[in-house]
Amino acid sequence: MTCEHVLLTERLRLRPWRDDDAAALAAINAHPEVGRYLNNPLDDGSGLSVSERIRAHWERHGFGHYALEELAPADRGPARLLGFAGVGYPSFIAELADRPEIGWRLDSAVWGRGYATEAAHATLDDARERLRLEELISIIHPDNARSQRVAEKLGMTIERQVRHPALGTDIDVWRIAL
Repeated sequence: MTCEHVLLTERLRLRPWRDDDAAALAAINAHPEVGRYLNNPLDDGSGLSVSERIRAHWERHGFGHYALEELAPADRGPARLLGFAGVGYPSFIAELADRPEIGWRLDSAVWGRGYATEAAHATLDDARERLRLEELISIIHPDNARSQRVAEKLGMTIERQVRHPALGTDIDVWRIAL
């Protein structure tokens, strides 16, 4: 099942992935500040890019992370990829792999505009209404204050810490009941 679903907010479009998104996402991921607190590796060893793994998750589960772009007047040209937001299973931590995780990653050039919170609210609503999920978690590095603020704005609280096998450190598991 491929993603046909689109979510719209006041300023954003969360849409299916396209082939031309891979290069834009790779550029976003290459920024050192973007990668600073990532919980999952950019290369899982399979040779699949992040965008390919996102598309594969949609195929396997019928939901996943949406490509995120700013709504813009047509006279400004095509919208550019700002990052992603959505819900997926965090297979990179075995003990959490069966719990749906809400996540977001944005181009550092658009940080501070509230886009992560806006997109996360849209995906949380989608998880509750369309997917009928009972809970969401978010896996956040304890030093990632920006993502912690987004989680707080969603109404999430810290449930516990788990050891991240690839990072070799404890990370926070945030949770919200839907």
